[in-house]
Amino acid sequence: MKPIQLISPVDGSVYAERMPLAPDAALAMADRARGAQKAWAARPLAERIALVRDGVARLNAMKDQVVEEIAWQMGRPTRFGGEFGGVNARTDYMAEIAAETLAPRMVEDGDKFRR
Repeated sequence: MKPIQLISPVDGSVYAERMPLAPDAALAMADRARGAQKAWAARPLAERIALVRDGVARLNAMKDQVVEEIAWQMGRPTRFGGEFGGVNARTDYMAEIAAETLAPRMVEDGDKFRR
């Protein structure tokens, strides 16, 4: 199997290279992801929100590195790294609306259907 190469538009160099998973390994990884999703969904919402916020805080701690990597991958100057702030704004917004948005809703309650 050939490696997957990320070619930087900055200078045409190979910026990153990864070996793809074999089909059986990819299927096993997908099965593990499905199992992890069930465990994730079983956690209380407040805990999930806290974990996501912690993950974004860790990403922010690596901001300089992440901005540079994105610049090399997209071919954009690092001065546009301020777009990274959108990650924080989106995370805050999604955390604020999570409880209401993910709450169970009655969309139909009649003689034939209740859902």
